[in-house]
Amino acid sequence: MPTITSPGLASGLDVNNIITQLMSLERIPLNKMATKEASYNAKLTAYGSIKGALSSLETAAKALATDSTISGKSVSVSDSTVLAASASSTAVAGSYSLSITQLAKSHTVRSNTSYAASTDTFNTGTLAIAIHGGTAVNVTIDGTNNTLAGIRQAINDADAGVTATIINDGTTNRLVLSSDTSGSVGDISVAVTDSGSGGTHALLGLDSASLVQTQPADDAVLTINGIAITRTSNTITDAIEGVTLNLAKGTLATPGTATLTIAKDTAATTTAVDTFVKAYNTAVGLLKTSSAYGASISTAAALAGDGTVRALQSQLSSLVQSSVTGIAGGISTLSDMGIAIKTGGTLEVSSTKLAAALADPAKDVTALFTQTTTNNEGIAVRFSTALHSIVTFGGLIANRTDGINASITSIGRSRDSLNLRLVQIEARYRAQFTALDTTMSSMSRTSQFLSQQLPRL
Repeated sequence: MPTITSPGLASGLDVNNIITQLMSLERIPLNKMATKEASYNAKLTAYGSIKGALSSLETAAKALATDSTISGKSVSVSDSTVLAASASSTAVAGSYSLSITQLAKSHTVRSNTSYAASTDTFNTGTLAIAIHGGTAVNVTIDGTNNTLAGIRQAINDADAGVTATIINDGTTNRLVLSSDTSGSVGDISVAVTDSGSGGTHALLGLDSASLVQTQPADDAVLTINGIAITRTSNTITDAIEGVTLNLAKGTLATPGTATLTIAKDTAATTTAVDTFVKAYNTAVGLLKTSSAYGASISTAAALAGDGTVRALQSQLSSLVQSSVTGIAGGISTLSDMGIAIKTGGTLEVSSTKLAAALADPAKDVTALFTQTTTNNEGIAVRFSTALHSIVTFGGLIANRTDGINASITSIGRSRDSLNLRLVQIEARYRAQFTALDTTMSSMSRTSQFLSQQLPRL
């Protein structure tokens, strides 16, 4: 039967408690490692927040660096049933009077022979289909496709510039050809070669001489500020620079009239500026709080004294105070746009001053923000470029966090190594105290023996 033993039982020493206290001392380096690791993790969390704020600022800067954001145009039409319009940044602000007397139409023709069903057969042969006198596309009609439905499919498969359909008018079936090209340049012509046999109906019934026009190949006709305009499409992109017109209504008898007004879209710019300023202030505030220390706070922030944070603060401050030379209208800095630097480094927008600057045609606001001239880039371009290098893979923040992660990994390895040594140290302590316990037990027995023998002497 095994003997039940307990360290210190023979000597009376509380060996387990002694070893526990000794190991607590031995584990002090582990506690220091844990504290240091927690500090590094706090730094990583802080840098993650900073990276998010700077990424948001980069997005806002990119929007502000986009030409269409700054020089965009708004479009209004007095009668939206007459036309719709859109404008690019190249459009010139102004007002235009439009009168539409004809819409562009696609040439449409139909067969004039009565066909009882789509299965009616035709003589074999060839349909040579041409658009506006161009090169004809030959459509072969043979025993595999010489029904009305077969001819429709053969024409559509041939990609001849027309779309073929069969329409039943309640009495008979009609083959209808519609040009894929609108306006006068989309007129359809069909030349037929009829073999004279193969079906019930003559293929010649589908040539241009036999087909009936149901819609003419009309061009769009309109006037813009009294100037006559003719186009083959109802979508017009080259009449007013930077403006796309989509005509919807108007005839010679009842012209479609409307006033088109193009204005500078200052709302989009104002929104972009406000978004940028808010993102900048968020980033500056986060950099400040994450690195704060001193008598005013009880505990130093995770990145207190961090050199990378100081570098970021300095870079943002330099960017926001930078100037662009050679800009028309006497503007060169953000302050010229009503964007002022407050105490503490944040920005504040004067909506009145910003609106006045945006409304002044002499001030080249677009260049101030979006200019890409080397070494004289627009302010938003500078921000976008600098921030991208900071937050991108391999950038300033990534390099800093990579170093922190390497330190955490090193702590992990050191902890694993120390834990192995602690197991060995505890085993050594137990061996030592077991030996001590044994020695003290032996000495105790010897003492007892001597105590018994001495009185007999």
